[in-house]
Amino acid sequence: MSRPDASSIHWAVLAHPGLSAPLQQEGGLVTDLAGIAGDPSGNELPGSVVVIDDRLPGAHALLEAYALRRPDVGMLLIGDDLPAQAVRALFRFAASDVLACSATAEMVQTACQTLAAKARKETAPASGATCWALRGAVGGAGVTTLAIETAFAMKQRQPTWQVCLIDLNLTDGMSAAFLDGQKKLDVAGLCAAPERIDSTLLRAYAWEHEKGIFLLAGPRAPLAEEVATRDGILQLLDVACGMFDHVVVDLPRHRTPWTDPILSVVDEVLVVSELTVPSLHAAGDLCREVDALRTGVAPAKLVLNRMFAKRSHRHSFPVDKAERAIHRKIDFTIRSDWDSARMAANLGMPIAQVKARSPLVKDIASLVETLVEGTSDTQERGAA
Repeated sequence: MSRPDASSIHWAVLAHPGLSAPLQQEGGLVTDLAGIAGDPSGNELPGSVVVIDDRLPGAHALLEAYALRRPDVGMLLIGDDLPAQAVRALFRFAASDVLACSATAEMVQTACQTLAAKARKETAPASGATCWALRGAVGGAGVTTLAIETAFAMKQRQPTWQVCLIDLNLTDGMSAAFLDGQKKLDVAGLCAAPERIDSTLLRAYAWEHEKGIFLLAGPRAPLAEEVATRDGILQLLDVACGMFDHVVVDLPRHRTPWTDPILSVVDEVLVVSELTVPSLHAAGDLCREVDALRTGVAPAKLVLNRMFAKRSHRHSFPVDKAERAIHRKIDFTIRSDWDSARMAANLGMPIAQVKARSPLVKDIASLVETLVEGTSDTQERGAA
């Protein structure tokens, strides 16, 4: 592993001066976190590598704040007999390490150098594919249906594209069932040896639909998330992004060790909700949480699913009123077509194959067109 350029690293430290002094010699910016350790909730959380001494006041609150809002950093925790809550928080980071309180300044310096290199590798956007992730603000929002239709809309837009749908609802995913597809993904086997994951192995696990969409999905397994690891899932996604032109990820609603790292680096995050007051508030909160993870990349897009014509909205309210209520722009609305969706699920087909003129299909096509064109414009500006 090559050592990163120290001058470009931002060190953030809550530790005794004797342990943090060597980082001053490394170069780069060093920020003392003592000023925000007492109340990190309302403050910006700096750094690309963070050092926290568990013995100092505010250490636990600071660790939890970074785990929630900045899982992209490399986190070094110094302490003995760490509480379970602190250990669980460490699992959320792109890269993390623990040193005993007896660690020397040189040991801290070496650990920080390793974390800097590992954090950059694990959080760097995968080259190759455009990757979008969909996540529900509430249960039953129709995320799987939208993920399937989004993948097929991409293929419809450009038949030469290689498109892959990845179902990361490991315990109860339904993508394969909706498409009458094969559940070939062996999550336990992949995560037991993530270094073995390559394009040949993933190609063997991918099932191809007759319309040319590839699906990576495993059988429903209640204990799957106990054997899945962050390294294995992120390696799976990284290899997939090197194999395909576009990757659509169906994420679980609950947080997992790999959820935040994925949300922080994919090209687009679509938060899916419905036009009800509880769902809207949950969606607004989730969008803000996701935005805090996505430093320097596009903020989350809020999608309202199962919308009806205005004439049937007797007990609902307009979208503009919903936006004012949650202080958040609603980026896309998807009209409901329950009959076509039910028929498609029963036949094991995408809705677009059952009813090409479905309003849902048209709205998804518009969403894909908008986001693809936006991505192209961004890439062109970057190249210029």
